[in-house]
Amino acid sequence: DILRVTNVDIGNGTWGCDFYLDIVSPHKDPIEIINFINLSSVNPKFEVRLIREEHVDEGEKSYRYYVMANFDFLPVADNYPFDSQHLFISYSISDSKRYGVIQPTPEVLLDKSFNVDGWKLKEATTGVLRKKDVSYRGANLVAKVDVGEEVRVGWTVARTNSVTIMKIGIPLFFLLFLDYFTLFRAYEDAEVSVAVLTTSFLSGIALYFSTERPQPLRMTTVDLIFLWYYVLTGIVIAVTSVASLWSEAVFSVAMTGLQFLVPAGLVGIGLFLFKRIRSNRLKPRMN
Repeated sequence: DILRVTNVDIGNGTWGCDFYLDIVSPHKDPIEIINFINLSSVNPKFEVRLIREEHVDEGEKSYRYYVMANFDFLPVADNYPFDSQHLFISYSISDSKRYGVIQPTPEVLLDKSFNVDGWKLKEATTGVLRKKDVSYRGANLVAKVDVGEEVRVGWTVARTNSVTIMKIGIPLFFLLFLDYFTLFRAYEDAEVSVAVLTTSFLSGIALYFSTERPQPLRMTTVDLIFLWYYVLTGIVIAVTSVASLWSEAVFSVAMTGLQFLVPAGLVGIGLFLFKRIRSNRLKPRMN
């Protein structure tokens, strides 16, 4: 039962949560024989308090624990700030030969109603993940294959915080409008147009470095948007500058071509981003 989720950090690949953990077991203090596999090593935190202990059957007790912990996850930051992430808790029994097996959380008991600030809960999953582990033992390095099992409870969340989108989209819209406006100026104002375009280009650079980006740095959707803007504005500056050195007729033809190029580029980047965001290759997976 998830109570609170905090600090979903796609840069460090960590997230924190407070939750109730119910365990039915014949063993005393069963929390001591459970290993939480993906506890965070970057921002370690694990606190447990026993809330309730009661008999439920002959030889078995029901325990409820309050757990506060930070966990690791595998972030997929390529679509930031339109990204989805899979947050999960992975655990296993410490010694299956001594304590037996641990049952996965039943699907009907999976928590699907908690809130995550800045994120929307899309999907909840539970199951057993099996991993093959090959070790080499003895002086002859004989290979031995062991199959380990771990129980995972996971939630896929999608980012809903529109602050980053607004901080990028609104300034870029006006900068792009300014670029497009210069294409309708007269041949005599070509020098002013180049100055305005250069200012717009430099403003785009300043906006990029003031934008929040996940660490470590990698090529994300935000970077592709700014790269597209730099290329498009650079083409407009180059064509306007060169055409202004020729005749008025050449300048007029060049500006007409750019008047079609800018909207076409806007439609093209929109279709590209739509396809990229919906790509299955960039969606998080449970394993």
